[in-house]
Amino acid sequence: MDEADMANDRAELFTAEAVRAALARVDRAPSCGVCQSCSDVIEAERLRANPAARLCRDCAAEDEAARKRAQRIGG
Repeated sequence: MDEADMANDRAELFTAEAVRAALARVDRAPSCGVCQSCSDVIEAERLRANPAARLCRDCAAEDEAARKRAQRIGG
């Protein structure tokens, strides 16, 4: 199996896990559309663009910044 096949397998696994997580959140209707970090309502525009969004715009930006910081410092 070459690197492209392994990357494709990882992408399929990630997508399948994201779909399962989104479906689990839909099953818990009261939490659907509510940020899992701050409990604010996730913006309708964001949900239209990404129905599986689990964070509001602000928390998603903070999460992304934290991940970038962790990559830069190696942890």
